[in-house]
Parts: sequence; C-alpha cells; structure tokens
Amino acid sequence: MKDRSMPICFTTEQYGKIEQIAKERGMLNPSQLIEEVIGEL
Repeated sequence: MKDRSMPICFTTEQYGKIEQIAKERGMLNPSQLIEEVIGEL
C-alpha cells in the first residue's frame, strides 16, 4: 500500500456502507476497499 498524503473524510453513513461492501468482498478492513478503488482511478 502506498502512503497517502491527503486524508479523505466520510460521513458515518458513508463509512458504514464502505465497511459493509468491504466485508462482502472478504476484505479485512475498509482501507483495503478504499485502496482498491483509488488504484482504479
């Protein structure tokens, strides 16, 4: 994972959705999903 220099912010509702999707994909934590999405940009 690359170091990120800019934080990203989510509402509680948005972060909950990210957690849910990460679990559905078998990821250990939401950061993995975020890194995957950023990598696709």
